[in-house]
Amino acid sequence: MNLPRTAILTWWAGVVLGVALVTYGWLSTPGVDPLSPMGAYLILVVYGGLGYTLAPYLHRLNRRLLGWIGLLGLLAGAMFLLEVALEYVVLPTDNTTWGLVEYGGVLLVIFSAGLTVAARTGQFRQGVLAGLGSALVASLIFISVILAFFYAFRGTAQQVQVFRAEGNYADYASQGGRDFSTFIMEDFFGAIFFHSLLLPLVGGLLGVLGGLTGKGLARLAAGAAAKREPGS
Repeated sequence: MNLPRTAILTWWAGVVLGVALVTYGWLSTPGVDPLSPMGAYLILVVYGGLGYTLAPYLHRLNRRLLGWIGLLGLLAGAMFLLEVALEYVVLPTDNTTWGLVEYGGVLLVIFSAGLTVAARTGQFRQGVLAGLGSALVASLIFISVILAFFYAFRGTAQQVQVFRAEGNYADYASQGGRDFSTFIMEDFFGAIFFHSLLLPLVGGLLGVLGGLTGKGLARLAAGAAAKREPGS
């Protein structure tokens, strides 16, 4: 199996799904500014290019690195999926705490990715790349999750309650003068752009912190092992 090629094709499938969901939202919502989805399209094109560029490099650096990034990125993405699904099932009146727990868990997984990979390999660089890569995977999953749930529940009583809990109606009231469906679709497009831009940046920073911690732990473990060797 050609792992980099498989990783690239899987990644591009996720990008194409994101593009399709953005396009559906644009075409199915009258009144949306044609410029509104352009940020989402741009970030997805950038993601597609990053997948094509990084996958072979990561594989050359460490044949197990792509697998670690995929696993931990999927775990972080699953947290987005679980939180959004629970919102529609439990229907909280205020999801502030839910959001904090969700993002706290995602950031913890990304930090753990950097720490774990750096500790296992003893290389700071691989820890940074693991944090960044897992954040990219989680961010791509986030795009499909929020749009898929939005479309699946559009116009339902559950979605009305979810939007109340998230403060979307209050935000809409402060804008004024526009159709709500147009407002919320454009709001989702904006959220996709900024979330997909910021999470990898934060992921890189957490990868640095996790990489430093993991490399330090690797050195401590190597020092302890050396002391236990006969004649040391």
